[in-house]
Amino acid sequence: MKRTISAMSGKGVVEHNRRTYIAENVDPKRTPLNIEYCYTPIEEAYHHLFDEALAEYNEKQKRKDRRIETYYEYIQRGKQEKTFYEVIFQIGNKEDMASGSENEKLAKTILDEFMQSFQVRNPHLHVFSAHLHMDEATPHLHIDFIPFTTGSKRGLSTRVSLKQALADQGITGEGRSMTERAAWVQREKEALAEIMLEHGIEWDQKGEHREHLSVLEYKREQRTQELAQLEENIAQVQKQQLSIQAVEQIEAKPLPLTSKVAIAREDYQTLVTAAQKYVVQKKQEGKLKKLLNEARKTIAELKDTIAELKEKLTAATKELAEYKSVYTKLHTKELEQENKRLRNRLRTYEDVISRNNLWAYFSKSRVKAHTRDEAR
Repeated sequence: MKRTISAMSGKGVVEHNRRTYIAENVDPKRTPLNIEYCYTPIEEAYHHLFDEALAEYNEKQKRKDRRIETYYEYIQRGKQEKTFYEVIFQIGNKEDMASGSENEKLAKTILDEFMQSFQVRNPHLHVFSAHLHMDEATPHLHIDFIPFTTGSKRGLSTRVSLKQALADQGITGEGRSMTERAAWVQREKEALAEIMLEHGIEWDQKGEHREHLSVLEYKREQRTQELAQLEENIAQVQKQQLSIQAVEQIEAKPLPLTSKVAIAREDYQTLVTAAQKYVVQKKQEGKLKKLLNEARKTIAELKDTIAELKEKLTAATKELAEYKSVYTKLHTKELEQENKRLRNRLRTYEDVISRNNLWAYFSKSRVKAHTRDEAR
């Protein structure tokens, strides 16, 4: 059995994660199957993590305007760091790991084991809210965390920093093509894949939405190999350069009564061979250098294209997640308000009819029609 792994950036709507309100894509009958691993209000989590460092920082400030009253609000107002991050993990999709299917329990078991070990793998990502949802199309895991680093020489000794938190865990980026967060997500996917394998499921990576990127990376690898081969060929050609010393040892003897000289047949053949090799080597070296330059240019172009596509993919994924989250939240509130208004109106009419004993004047068909008109 093979299944894909999804790791998406979430908007971090804790009310949705905790089911404070029920969105239209949620099956309320299955909500009791959800798991809440932990929840702490984010302000409280910030107090727990940073109050001690904040007090030390403020004590060192001689000017009152440089003191920080509330670190959470300070980060919230700033532009350098986010107050927290959310990542959503899912195995497979609604076709092969759907809620209510025979694979539902397997998905739940794997995601549960993954969550149980998440904090151990990530000591610098403080999880303040984590929920496993079994009441939507496919089981999935919401993890909300605050990235922090300790022993900082700048600002608070313990402060918010995703990049440094991941660096403290031994994760570094590789430029635009592989940021710290992308490298971390890849490592978490690998950890999830190991747990899946223990339960007889292989990681199917073809669904990573990276097919085009994979082709480009394959081409880049091919060009890199070609470049290595070309450089090796050039080295071999250079080693085969004719020996100047051997040619210099050829002795030319002057012919009597003429300006011409004579050399031995062996020496003549050596000169001819050397000249032929020289011409061939020069042509071959020129051709190889041209191919080498073209290969280097192609590799550089492929690197730029891959980096650009990865940026677009990340931006599109983030934008889609934001749209889905905002749409769900807004649409749900509108429906709830409309339903509440209709229910209140219907109860009012029913009370008036009951108080005045008027039910006898309404047939079932008229009552239903009247109810539909009011609902509109």
